[in-house]
Amino acid sequence: MSRLKFLPDERLAQLKPTLDEHIQQVAESITPENFNQLADVLIRHVLETGVRLARAHDILVWLVDETKEHLVPCYGVGPIGRRLILKHKQPLREGIVSMVMMSEQPFIENEVYKHQSHSKIVDDMLRQRTYAMIVVPFYFVRQCRGVISCVQVKSSRMTEPDPPGFGQEHLIALQRSSTLLTELIDYRLLKQSIYW
Repeated sequence: MSRLKFLPDERLAQLKPTLDEHIQQVAESITPENFNQLADVLIRHVLETGVRLARAHDILVWLVDETKEHLVPCYGVGPIGRRLILKHKQPLREGIVSMVMMSEQPFIENEVYKHQSHSKIVDDMLRQRTYAMIVVPFYFVRQCRGVISCVQVKSSRMTEPDPPGFGQEHLIALQRSSTLLTELIDYRLLKQSIYW
């Protein structure tokens, strides 16, 4: 059986620094306000699949704003996220989503409302209680540029039973969704940079 040989073309090696610089500039131009222009049917499908596999009520993509001081929810699937998109700025020194952004370490917890780092700003704004949360770092063009979060929530009245919570398999599902988004965005930026 012949082996697939997939090596860089030496003729393109001299163009790599220029291409890298260009793609970095394009990546820097992606902001919370314009991220939805990247979010086509395939990206939406990846996020919808992530919500389903993680058994979440909602999923949000958060990007660092231009000041590098806040995370801003810029794209979501589910009823909660749509109410938050571009309407909230989470300070990078406060809350679990910011902690994941700064540490680049995933987070999963049930009864997250009891966690000392949980920011109640969004819960108060939406009159809900976040019961369970998963947050993973979100990369494109080799840099952490935000996070992806998914949640299970209860109403603030707390009359309904607790959601089932998240397990390790749900964290893995969200991490796979994040990796797929990274690959899709990196490919799209590369493709748009070399084809015209």
